[in-house]
Amino acid sequence: MSYKEKYNELVELSHSENFEIKEKADAWLISIGLQGAAELRVSAFLLDLAIRNVKGEITSDEVSQLLNAHYANTPKTETKRSHGLDGDYEIIPPDSPRIKEIEEWSRKIRPGLYTNTDKK
Repeated sequence: MSYKEKYNELVELSHSENFEIKEKADAWLISIGLQGAAELRVSAFLLDLAIRNVKGEITSDEVSQLLNAHYANTPKTETKRSHGLDGDYEIIPPDSPRIKEIEEWSRKIRPGLYTNTDKK
């Protein structure tokens, strides 16, 4: 079965009359869509697991175990996170010299935010 056929099967499952199947398929499709938004494409292997999970053949824990086993020998690449929504953030103490640097940068790219503050 081709990648497109697997994806279409998952889409069909999202139109199921069975609420549990529909909900699981929708969750998988949302997560796949988020990967697409990041310009990534999930593997056909993951699509297979998603379909099996939606159909109730395997649990979410089994999906995780099968993914870990399948990719056990794959070297992990370092990822660079681009913003706090990725879960990568830093707490900067209020007395840090970086605060001024961040504020200057912020004023430059969003001057409208500081209009009222600068008037005071």
